[in-house]
Formats: sequence, C-alpha cells, structure tokens
Amino acid sequence: MTLVDGTKIPEFGVGVYMSAPGEEAYQQTKWALELGYRMVDTAQMYGNEEDVGRAVRDSGIERSKLYIGSKLHTDNHGYDKTIKSVMASVQAMNIGYLDYYLIHSPFGGKLIETYDALLELKREGLLKSVGVSNFDIRHLEALKDRPRPVLNQVEMHPMILHERQALVDYCSLKGIVVQAYGSMFFGQKDKLADPKVTTVVQQTGKTAAQVLLRWGLQKGFQLIPKSVKKHRLEENMDIFDFELTHDQMNTLSSMTGRLDAYWNPLKDAQVDLGATHHFKSEL
Repeated sequence: MTLVDGTKIPEFGVGVYMSAPGEEAYQQTKWALELGYRMVDTAQMYGNEEDVGRAVRDSGIERSKLYIGSKLHTDNHGYDKTIKSVMASVQAMNIGYLDYYLIHSPFGGKLIETYDALLELKREGLLKSVGVSNFDIRHLEALKDRPRPVLNQVEMHPMILHERQALVDYCSLKGIVVQAYGSMFFGQKDKLADPKVTTVVQQTGKTAAQVLLRWGLQKGFQLIPKSVKKHRLEENMDIFDFELTHDQMNTLSSMTGRLDAYWNPLKDAQVDLGATHHFKSEL
C-alpha cells in the first residue's frame, strides 16, 4: 500500500498488543518474521518495544525489507516529552530507525505540538513516516495545516463499520490509510460465532478469523492481527487464496454489536491543540 508521503507499507502485518514483555513478545515476533510477515506494530504502552527490536535483529532479515512501527504513550504528549520519549523508543528497539510512529490516541491532548515533534524526528531521519491512532475527524482536522498523517490506526471490523463510516470516508478522501485493529473481535467467542460469520465460514471453508480478515482486506484496510501462537499466526496469513463475494461482504457488514474493549475517540476525546509555535513551514 502506498502512503500519502510516498512510502509503502505491507497490507498485512502483525500486532503485539497484550503480548507479554520478554519471551512471549520476542517469540511471537520471531515466529511471524520466519513465517513471512514483514511488518510489525508495537507501542510504548505495550512495554515490549525492546523485545520486538531484538527479534528483528535476530531474524537476520535485511532491515530495508521490514516495516516496523510504534506508538507514543498518551502520558508523553507535548513537544519536548515527545522528542525525548520517541528517541528512547528508537534506542530501545535498536534497529536504526522506525518506519512509522503514531500518536497512540488524542486523549493526551497537545495534538499539534506532539505531531510537530514527530515531524521533526522524521526530518532527522529517525522516523520514515508519522501518523496517528484512535483519531476521529475532529482530531485529524486539528492537523490540517500540517503534512497529513499517513495512517490512522483504529478499531475497525464489520460491527463498527456503520458507526465509523464517516471517519473511513474522510480518511479515504485525504489519502490516510485506515490501519485496522480488533479485526477478529478481540477473540470474543460469541461474536465469532455470530450466524452471519458462520454462514460465510460455511460458504468459504475458511475460519472465522480468515473471513473477517479478508473482509478488512477487501475494504482496503491495512491489517495487524495478533496471536502469540505460531499456528494462529500462520492461519491469519492464509487469506490471499480466496475472495468474498459482494453478498458475503454485505452479510458481514450488516453485523451489529460492540466489543467495548478499546478506545472510542468518536465520543470520548476532546480536542486539545497545545502549542503551535514549534511548527516550521518547511515541514
């Protein structure tokens, strides 16, 4: 997928949310890379950046062939704190640079100066691209005088599509890639067993996870499903040998319900712009 700044990101990667720091996160990342994943998403909040970086180094895969990203902890908003904490992330991961860095959520406020700090780190070569996570339209609009974020990482799956269609449309209009998490319903078994999912599963001969991931792929979302089990990592990748029909896509898109497992920026986060004096026109 080509991002708005001209760089490219694999359309499919692995996330390490809730992967325990240490051996679990390290092994998950190492397995994923061995299986053919070339993109990994972590965050300061997860506490496993160092483990991801170690797995990347130990993989032996050429750094330029990989796409590794992380996200800024909400407590680290503000220009100076962002500079300091992101540099700490880069040093902890020890893989030279990060392909993208996102503001993890708008909840920490100071959106403009925090974003400006990421742009400065991009200018310095520590970050290849910058973006955001859990941003609604009003938060993205606060950055309208800056280079556009390349990604907006948000909860995105069939049950929530209708609620967030306006956000998806806005991102599409602006060339911002929607990076989907929660694609597999946070593993909630009752949601995975919904009749609309099982109907498509029976028709395709695929698993519920594969059907839901394929839905996201065909919607044009960038995907970062997570599993700490090697066979599940392999299963999640196996979505490129089939295509959902128009009717099957509509069946899934008509689902309703909530996960109540993630941030909801559509109702919770107010816009706190922070300072604006750090912006440089040449950015």
